[in-house]
Amino acid sequence: MKRRNRWFCLALSGVMAVVLSGCNGSGQGTVAASGTAVETTGAETTVAETTGAAAESGTEETMGEEVKGDGVYKPGTYKASAKGMGGDVTVEVVVTADAIKSVTVLEHNETAGISDPAIEKIPGLIVEAQGLGIDTVSGATITSDAILAAAADALGQAGADVEGLKGIGIAKEAKEDEKLEADVVVVGGGLAGLSAAVSAADSGAKVILVEKMGSLGGASITCGGELLAAGTQLQEDQGINDSVEALAQYWIERGEGHVDEEMLTAIAKASPETFVWLQDRGVEFGGVTFSYNNPGQDPLRNHKTADMGGTGFILPMVEAAEKAGVEIHLETPAVELIQEDKTVTGVVCENEGRKVEISAKSVILATGGFANNQELVEEYCPVLDTFGTFLGEAHQGDGLIMARDAGANIIAGGGVIANPMDIGATKLSDPAGVFLNVTPEGKRFANEAEYWFSRSKKLYFDEGYTYYYSLLDSEYQLEGLEEAVTAGTAFKADTIEELAEQLEMDASVLQATIDAYNEICETGEDTEFGKPVRGDKGAMESTLERDVLFLNPIKTAPFYGVKITTNGLTGTFGGPQVTMKGEVVSVDGQVIPGLYAAGEVANGQLLYHEYPCSGSSIQFCATMGRFAGQAAAEAALK
Repeated sequence: MKRRNRWFCLALSGVMAVVLSGCNGSGQGTVAASGTAVETTGAETTVAETTGAAAESGTEETMGEEVKGDGVYKPGTYKASAKGMGGDVTVEVVVTADAIKSVTVLEHNETAGISDPAIEKIPGLIVEAQGLGIDTVSGATITSDAILAAAADALGQAGADVEGLKGIGIAKEAKEDEKLEADVVVVGGGLAGLSAAVSAADSGAKVILVEKMGSLGGASITCGGELLAAGTQLQEDQGINDSVEALAQYWIERGEGHVDEEMLTAIAKASPETFVWLQDRGVEFGGVTFSYNNPGQDPLRNHKTADMGGTGFILPMVEAAEKAGVEIHLETPAVELIQEDKTVTGVVCENEGRKVEISAKSVILATGGFANNQELVEEYCPVLDTFGTFLGEAHQGDGLIMARDAGANIIAGGGVIANPMDIGATKLSDPAGVFLNVTPEGKRFANEAEYWFSRSKKLYFDEGYTYYYSLLDSEYQLEGLEEAVTAGTAFKADTIEELAEQLEMDASVLQATIDAYNEICETGEDTEFGKPVRGDKGAMESTLERDVLFLNPIKTAPFYGVKITTNGLTGTFGGPQVTMKGEVVSVDGQVIPGLYAAGEVANGQLLYHEYPCSGSSIQFCATMGRFAGQAAAEAALK
């Protein structure tokens, strides 16, 4: 077995919400969509400040009462900040001489829906405990840590024994095991799980949804807010001529003969209905555009949420689930399916150290992918020699494992959703055709303006590499480039020969590649790969426009090479085989009674080596969630 190096949680600023637009819509876990790089074991505290006139004088009146004499704290109001996922989290702490009176999060840039439980719970728990020994909220660990670190900083300013306070928490009462009953139990609260739960409840079933993390949303909440659909009224309103048949054919072609064509055709035909179904449940769409970093997309099919992000799907669907009477249990991971005579009759979960056993006539797995499970990635995506994930710790393949243990047939073609980007100082996402891209051998391998997932597929399966270099000269101004050189993820040289040496390439090969490319830039005709002269700005701008020069020669020293790694997972391909109703199929080809699956956990029949287009997985999740929810409810209510 190859030695694998792993890096985690590349939560990126600026481009992150769009970078994740290719991500999947199901899952038991949630992650933040933007922020600083790499997962840490705690939060880094920034410079704090004490506020108020009393801070200047050294005394303070708090709560209208003048405090005299020695106490645990120096009375007053204190502020401090610590780094969260989206930037600084600023906390205000008010103390008297002997008590923490209040803790308030004043400012933050954390992701709505993900960070909310931590922001709502942690401050109150600090006051209740009169200490900092508070457990973090599952799925919002970094936000929780930031609040605790900022509060610790503020209390330190007040003269507290911070280390002592970290040992003071809230004693938990042991809870007894619990048994629940439902017609349908849904495991996972991403878009697939929410769609399944709402569909089942709308069909008259009593539904329980269990979610592993402390908030709902799964990978869906971090996506770019795009639903791929054809034949919608919104397309017609924008004068876009499209058809469900064309969408089905598009998906099928990218499956290269290794996908379920009947299922993809059915999902394509249902896509305009799913669009309306989501609208009816509160999802607002702003318009139809083209997929991020896919400048050649035609016709336009990406139906964008009004808030331009995944929360535009999740928050309305959570509200819809609550209105439909779905019983939701957070921080309740499913660990085992209950089977009687090969029929699934429920699920065993855990919650705060106790067992929660839910009996149900139908169980729907919507647990997302396995991007954080190294063993499963090695088994089902062997093309990756190193890997990391933009997703949270929840994506461990729980549903795949439970289905496999129940006898399910697992289908996985070996592909993944991996975003090309510099993982160093610049966090530069692949720049949508602007630069010259070469393999580690110094050879061009694709049209740089082609959809980035198509290029990643070619790099993996045709060239055998998981990274490449974007080349540019000093005529092109790129913010953060010098910082990337310092960080070692970009390289700078006064000659092509020197650059080749730094990139460990044959200088003659690299020079020949650059000479040929410069000639293409002069003639304006790419006879090798067909890159157009102009096109979409893509990753280089916050707005998606189709007017940027693609053919930029490499002539003016100094020259740069930026290492673009394609191992940053935002989704995985593979899971139990299912029917169009979402019924899980066993290794002997029979439906496993009582078991259903939808979303990323069951996308192995829909995706092969290449992720076809951002918004595809969201469509798969919503549509198959609808189908599975309705079928599971009908079976349970017979």
